[in-house]
Amino acid sequence: IGPGSVILGSCAPGWGKSTLLLAGLGKIGGMYVTGEESSEQVKLRADRLKINSSDLYILPETNIEQILSSINKTQKLPQVIVIDSIQTLTSDGLEGIAGSVGQVRFATQQLIQLAKQKHIAIFIIGHVTKEGTIAGPKLLEHMVDIVCYFEGERYYQGRILRTLKNRFGPTDEVGIFE
Repeated sequence: IGPGSVILGSCAPGWGKSTLLLAGLGKIGGMYVTGEESSEQVKLRADRLKINSSDLYILPETNIEQILSSINKTQKLPQVIVIDSIQTLTSDGLEGIAGSVGQVRFATQQLIQLAKQKHIAIFIIGHVTKEGTIAGPKLLEHMVDIVCYFEGERYYQGRILRTLKNRFGPTDEVGIFE
């Protein structure tokens, strides 16, 4: 995961995407943008994970223009940002609800531009459909640098992290998490 890379991660709801990325940010610092939870809810999870980092910033926001403005106004530009989730973001300049093809595509384009210009690694969490594919336009997977999926059985604690696309490295490695 290098500066300027954009990583899309997805799996079924409740499988640990948000928890894993929050735990990672707790170790290295960065910004966690949440469109699904309040700051208080994220703080409760951070407390449960015993995260106590002065370099972790929580931003509860769904408007892409406000998110970009907040990032650019930070005193110390974060080197890693998590977007949870891309389907919650909207732009004032576009028609359509959050999660629509146009909104998802525009928000992703803005985040990619930010990542490349400011050399920030951005993790984007994506919802999945009932069929198990990433919700939103298929173009989303083509836009990002890396696409990862969590796999596993619903009632088994083990999860496999599989990379389906990686512009910077191999796709034949897996990570196993509990």
